[in-house]
Amino acid sequence: MLGSRRPLPSRIGNLLTSLRRVLGMPDYAGYLAHLRAHHPDRPAPTEREFYDQYLRTRYGDGATRCC
Repeated sequence: MLGSRRPLPSRIGNLLTSLRRVLGMPDYAGYLAHLRAHHPDRPAPTEREFYDQYLRTRYGDGATRCC
């Protein structure tokens, strides 16, 4: 059954995608697909810029709770 297993990088990528979903983080690939389909005139941010914007929007200037 060794031939039916996915390569390690693909499995790690899927694990990271699943972890981001559990944590409530948005999906970059999904965002790019939406951007191409609905806003083709907008420049696509890098993945780093995308997550930085998410974190700024989510947490603003600091933590949302004390603990």
